[in-house]
Amino acid sequence: MNMMKFLPPRLQMPVQMLVVGAVGTAIGVMLWGRAALVTILPFTLVVAAWYYYLGGGDSDAAAVVLGHGDERQAYRRLQMQALGGRVLSLGIAAVSIAAVAAQATLWPVAVLVGLIPVSVLAGWMLYRDHPDGHQQQIRP
Repeated sequence: MNMMKFLPPRLQMPVQMLVVGAVGTAIGVMLWGRAALVTILPFTLVVAAWYYYLGGGDSDAAAVVLGHGDERQAYRRLQMQALGGRVLSLGIAAVSIAAVAAQATLWPVAVLVGLIPVSVLAGWMLYRDHPDGHQQQIRP
């Protein structure tokens, strides 16, 4: 999803995040008033700054996050996403059973949303390259 080819590669993701954040902030202000400015706008600015910082580096993590990697990094990204999908599949079953047992309605969704970055981070830690050059292989 790279529609901003007129921008330098380092600025593409930060500008995309700023546009999405501006739209999200505008919708938030319409729905919740000015309180949305305090929560949505700072988050958008922090994420855009993080993408700008990653765009300046020449690391595997930056290439994977920004989607500019080679085949090896694309394979690592696929492994990370697959682990996230496995964790969320098991999480959905466990949280749904817990929600039925506790007769709750909203908290399972919050747990599942929190599982997404945790599982992707765990996938990055499991499938990263080590300093001595070999890749750790985890077989489920």
